[in-house]
Amino acid sequence: MNESPIFSVVKPYFSFSNYVKEKFGVKVGKISIDTNFGCKHKENNKGCTFCNLSSYRGSYIDSSSEATAQWLQGVENYKNSRYQKYYAYFQLGTPLQKDVASHSIKAASEIIKYDDCVGLMFGARSDMTDSSTLEILNDLASKTDKEIWLEMGLQSIHKQTLDFINRGHDYDSFVEKINEISKNYKNIKISVHVIFGLPKASGEIETEEEMLATVRAMSLLPIHAVKYHHLQIVKNTNLALQYKKNPFNTLSEEYYISLMCKVISLTNKNIIIARLIGDSSSSTLIAPIWERRKTILLQSIEKDLKYFSITQGSAFYTN
Repeated sequence: MNESPIFSVVKPYFSFSNYVKEKFGVKVGKISIDTNFGCKHKENNKGCTFCNLSSYRGSYIDSSSEATAQWLQGVENYKNSRYQKYYAYFQLGTPLQKDVASHSIKAASEIIKYDDCVGLMFGARSDMTDSSTLEILNDLASKTDKEIWLEMGLQSIHKQTLDFINRGHDYDSFVEKINEISKNYKNIKISVHVIFGLPKASGEIETEEEMLATVRAMSLLPIHAVKYHHLQIVKNTNLALQYKKNPFNTLSEEYYISLMCKVISLTNKNIIIARLIGDSSSSTLIAPIWERRKTILLQSIEKDLKYFSITQGSAFYTN
């Protein structure tokens, strides 16, 4: 984990923007790369009920083109933005699953050579990332002196929830994989994804205490970053069908702001908070439909943090 959290006068938490600005001295963006390999969990076991890969695909991505071409198109897309350097984010599907990992790494190894590439990010599952792949990535990070991140979905620590959303692995096996990576592959950084408002049974979502229990457990793991999301029900998913048949509550804007203040207070201060709010394409989103834009919601969270004198980790050791 990180040893020196960087809080700013604007954000009372260890944000990813603070991290990259301190490390690289410039604004750093992410360019999504679609290897178009899909997800074996989806192919073999119908996948996570909430997942529709197209809802996360950037508008500039042409999955029919080679990865390097996608990278160059992404750089062109952001040429007038505030960003000066980028991560190549192999986000969609599971690009490190055993049968395609070598192809993903070959493409990534070409992109990482670009001067404006600070590193690679891979969407990864704890049950589909083997030791040979981890060893190659660990060596690549060492040889290039650039960052390699694994974006790993935890979502919840609770078995009932993981079973209901068809996550495909349990919490214990997830922890085992995180500990293995932390111990044996020191050059790899880990970012964990957590979703709030998940259903755990038909018509019933996790309680606040269950959601906060996931935060407490996650904060004890040897990880570098966390991405927090609110559950978004999107079209063409099994969850959308369940929601239509047996509607369940989704989180409101006001509740989420309050929840995130508690979540941030319980998050280990050494863990980068890389995201506070999820965002799916408006064309695929079914619920919840929030009125405020993401930037306004983030400002509201930060306003409440300051008003209640909450900083990241302020309640971590007392709960």
